[in-house]
Amino acid sequence: MKKITYLLVLALGLCSCTDDLVFNTPAFIGYHNSQLWEASSFRANVDTSGDLTITGVRGAETVSLKTDNTLEKTYLLGNTVSSVVFEGASGKVYSTNNIPNPEVQIYPSEGSIVLAEYNLIERTVSGTFTFTAYDTEGLETENFNRGHFHNVPITNIAVVNNNDTEVNVACQNATAVVVTTKVNLNSVDPTGVQYTDFCNAYKTALQVNKQVCGDTDGSIQDLIDGLGDCTN
Repeated sequence: MKKITYLLVLALGLCSCTDDLVFNTPAFIGYHNSQLWEASSFRANVDTSGDLTITGVRGAETVSLKTDNTLEKTYLLGNTVSSVVFEGASGKVYSTNNIPNPEVQIYPSEGSIVLAEYNLIERTVSGTFTFTAYDTEGLETENFNRGHFHNVPITNIAVVNNNDTEVNVACQNATAVVVTTKVNLNSVDPTGVQYTDFCNAYKTALQVNKQVCGDTDGSIQDLIDGLGDCTN
């Protein structure tokens, strides 16, 4: 349902623009200095600090969107932990965390990254972005607006070191999905028409949980087996 809602909002937003963006899925696309910019390759990963980085590459140009978490929310840019870095074809680097020269602008850089969906089961991320990034001197800018990343694959989720205790982010997220899908399953009538869909969602969540967390005592597999084929 979340994905359907996001797609509807995205479609309505695009229809309201004069020049509609048309893209396939997955995609990383937007307007760079008022010109259409579409990445030829893209990926996402979660590093050892739990930060999410979504990268789009077109030729020698690279856009790297970084959020300080994987929570589905809006991340504001401009001298913040979350940031965007743009590397141009010449190799020059622009960042939303570079301070503008006062002769150009007295306020920090601006923009946002909206993480609309962090899908651990399918290992994809979707959302929108807009930003103005400055060079190190704070004089030159690169601007992106109406940016969209949709179903960008998550290629790696690292092990996070938190207070000297290694915590696997993927396992934590997978366990959270298991809890949510189990609650949803328990809320429907076992003889009703929704049972099979909710059961399959829970079963998939358990399978992902087993894959990323391990199942040394076989308890997760026992739960999976107990669901059978999810028929009433």
